[in-house]
Amino acid sequence: MNSKQDFLQEAKSVKIAIIDHVGNKAGMDYYDCSLAKGLEKNECETFLFSNFLGRDTDKIKYHSVFEGHTKSNPLKKLFYLLRGVLQASYRAKKYEVDLVILHLFYANAITLILIAVPRLFGLKTLVVSHDVTSFVENDNKAIQQLIYNQFSTYVVVHNHFSYNTLIKNININNIEKVKIIKQGGYIDLVNTNISKADARRKMGLEEDQKYILFFGQIKKVKGLDILLEAMSNVSNDIKLIIAGKPLQDDMNFYNEIIKKHHLEDRVIQMIRFIEDEERENLFLSADVNVLPYRIIYQSAVLLMAMSHGVAVIASDLPANKEVITDQENGLLFVNENPKDLADKINLFFNTPNLKDTLSFNAKKTIEQSYSWDEIAKSYIEIVHNGV
Repeated sequence: MNSKQDFLQEAKSVKIAIIDHVGNKAGMDYYDCSLAKGLEKNECETFLFSNFLGRDTDKIKYHSVFEGHTKSNPLKKLFYLLRGVLQASYRAKKYEVDLVILHLFYANAITLILIAVPRLFGLKTLVVSHDVTSFVENDNKAIQQLIYNQFSTYVVVHNHFSYNTLIKNININNIEKVKIIKQGGYIDLVNTNISKADARRKMGLEEDQKYILFFGQIKKVKGLDILLEAMSNVSNDIKLIIAGKPLQDDMNFYNEIIKKHHLEDRVIQMIRFIEDEERENLFLSADVNVLPYRIIYQSAVLLMAMSHGVAVIASDLPANKEVITDQENGLLFVNENPKDLADKINLFFNTPNLKDTLSFNAKKTIEQSYSWDEIAKSYIEIVHNGV
């Protein structure tokens, strides 16, 4: 029996559950389904407790237990949250799950409940720390300590920048339990039957126009204002599509910049939640995806764009530099520098063959280095090897 067969044989005895109360309310269903599918492909018995029923339901055991995420009454929200995590933890215990994977974006009383309950059921928990320090300043230091030291058996971050930030900012008793495991790409989500022309037609976009895409939640750290300032120094035949909802942010601030630079005819605003079909058509329509973030720990939008073979221009933050090699599989600009961003956008559109080179290498990077099938093996190995 060779080593691959040995691994698959061992994986058959492993049971892993993902508990995610957010799910399809904020695009985490892409992440959850991709990881679950990778685990299943490695012969691991996989359970997913969230608010949706996803793909491969004949192989992955989906449980829709979370409701009420959009309820306006906070007491109702809390009730549905508690009920969901109790149901998920009870079933995971009943199914004798070896490891529960949970997502952490900020540390407050709600996330403490979500992570503490499975531990109180005697389950081993792996906390994926997406935003090591919260972008919306919701982190409670005492709760951080409880989550990372008392209620997590293991902690996973997605890159070295996140690891170093975590170790520096949070006093973790056992550093050995912190693992670096990449976030995967989204090749499987790409609809290869839709052409750029078809996608643009569906979105009501001009077939021969040059389009930049800004996609995702709109908040100060995402740097939309930097991109709008850059647009004033970008060729007039280039348009910008803004697609996403504000999060604790005011669109009036951005509209003032648009007005100041007379960009009204060059900016297309889709300020709302973007459905799956629209998301697909937007990425397939775009010439380039620009990510002008001021800070980021790991960008799912970056990986999504590259999975679609869309060229990317991103700020030269440490996390981005772990994915992008400048002028090979993307372009990097000096963080918070609109002039340098404008220069990189003009370079992209004015350099023959650069778009094709970056697009090809972006997708190749995802295929070779960000496969969920390979990433899933690391989670299975944690069950076998422990800390």
